Amino acid sequence: MSRLVALAVVILAVAVALAGCGSSSDDAATDAGAADATSAAVADEGDGATISLPVGWAMTDALSAEDVGAITGKAMETFPEASSAAQDGKPAGGYNATGVDGSKIYFGADVQGGEAGYESQLSFADSGSATDVSGVGDQAAVLTFSDGRAGIIARKGDAVIRVDWDPKIYTDDPAVFGSSLANALLEKMFQ
Repeated sequence: MSRLVALAVVILAVAVALAGCGSSSDDAATDAGAADATSAAVADEGDGATISLPVGWAMTDALSAEDVGAITGKAMETFPEASSAAQDGKPAGGYNATGVDGSKIYFGADVQGGEAGYESQLSFADSGSATDVSGVGDQAAVLTFSDGRAGIIARKGDAVIRVDWDPKIYTDDPAVFGSSLANALLEKMFQ
């Protein structure tokens, strides 16, 4: 019986040793997977812009309805966005003023959008409506989209965010209102 136990221990030891001896391509695949997971959480370490939220974060992980309501001065409730792809680093969410039709404020982020993502978002602006604003991320512009909604696009490191709203509902100065909303999201993303 003791020989059987000894044989089992030797077989187990050999199996464990062989499991740890994967090929270098296995290690590279594991390293690449770890790099992908890390890059989804890091906007741009070169600029020191590291997103503090976990990989796959949803918009409600960053902003609560109360956070948005503190800016709008209205009671807000969350509105799920079908376009959200949080698992791919592209969370989106909406917030409605309670009982007010057409009051949705849309928030979207692309954690790896970079300069190209920023320019892509700007391409949806009505011609000549984009105006640069300072004090929001590394780069920001307030604009009017072709559907008439007001919005702000901002980039910090590689992360690009978009916030838009109906200017008939939220009548504050779009640059001030948009900057407040965008900064609220950026502050939560980069704590």
